[in-house]
Amino acid sequence: MIPLSLLDIAAYRAQHAVGSVVLAQVTWLIEGSPDIGRIRALADRLAASSQLGRVVLPARVLGGRDHWGPLASVPEVVVEPGPVDRSAVLDWVDARGRVPVLPSSSPWHLAVRPFTDGGHAVTLVVSHALTDGVGLINALTSAGRRAPSLYAGRGPGLLTGVREALTGLPAGIRAAIAAARATGSGDGGPAPRMTSRPRPHTLVALVDSSAWHAAAAALGGSSNALFVSVAAQVAAAIGRVTADGTAIVGIPVNDRTEGDDVSANALTTVQLDLPADQIRDVAFIRAEIKRVLVARSGQDAAFVAMLPIVPYLPASVLRPVAQAALGAGDPVTTASHVGVLPRALVTAPGPASAVFLNLGMQHPDALEVPERLNALAAETPDGTVAVHLGSASDRIADAAGWRAAARAALLALGIEAREIL
Repeated sequence: MIPLSLLDIAAYRAQHAVGSVVLAQVTWLIEGSPDIGRIRALADRLAASSQLGRVVLPARVLGGRDHWGPLASVPEVVVEPGPVDRSAVLDWVDARGRVPVLPSSSPWHLAVRPFTDGGHAVTLVVSHALTDGVGLINALTSAGRRAPSLYAGRGPGLLTGVREALTGLPAGIRAAIAAARATGSGDGGPAPRMTSRPRPHTLVALVDSSAWHAAAAALGGSSNALFVSVAAQVAAAIGRVTADGTAIVGIPVNDRTEGDDVSANALTTVQLDLPADQIRDVAFIRAEIKRVLVARSGQDAAFVAMLPIVPYLPASVLRPVAQAALGAGDPVTTASHVGVLPRALVTAPGPASAVFLNLGMQHPDALEVPERLNALAAETPDGTVAVHLGSASDRIADAAGWRAAARAALLALGIEAREIL
């Protein structure tokens, strides 16, 4: 059995401590009738991949490591019989995102729904404890090793857990000292803003790639900088900014090394602080992205130094830390630009005209959840940029205002969406 990395243990246990699940979702919009055989074959391939053909086996001893175990069976493809109007597809996508995923038993599911006009949508929901965006792309393009050779065997026993706890104790003590030094001089930062709306407002803007890249070039930026500007403008429009109007944008950065098909979360996040008067300055944003990428190594080292303490923290101790991390006391907007998707991914369940990705969270039985705003952009090789925006917030009055904020952000950059779902 392969133990999870310390980063993956931290991600899994943080979610488990607060009873939440962070999920990644991929949705394909496809013309024509669904090819159920092809979609079931996709499920078979995913279940045989190194990223999705597994579950988390929790440690049995405090201080022990969680391990990867084999996925028991291929999840059944859910075929929804009743067609839905294409304009209402996000209602169905969001509903599928609320169907439970459990990293230790049923970590993903796949479903298909026909459209009233003859097309259909396919959506895949995956626990983020299993994989990040790059790992998910690898699984969907069959780039990973076969899972059975990696995860076969029995789960870790008590003796294994005790041995791991004893072996890791010196590093855990050093991490505890580092954590105490890092937090001893601060007040822990602001508490996360909570919302009574666990179901987020969502939308997808579909833009012609030619128009998108022409706007980026005209404004002296890049596709990524253009996207960050859209996300920051929407954050400003709904008031998810600091007291002085600064938009804080967190950008995930891929740290996955070549051939690593076991790590679930091989990424770090860099932060941009964009003043209110520069959220539309795409050239400035591009320069800021370059600057923070160069400066990020020191921040990574400090974070990594504290990870060895995580296996020794009981849920009661980890819970407030996890709540702060998942909620982000500062009003951070997550903006992830995955670039041009591989054609093998775009056509995996059928020849898609558009593909969009989104992040979500499941909060069983929660009365209040941390406010959040997530943005993801992806491009198909055939020329469609899909920008997904999702926000759980009491600041948004209605769907019309939410869509107006997104449309205004695009128009401010000289972009008109072909379609907003």
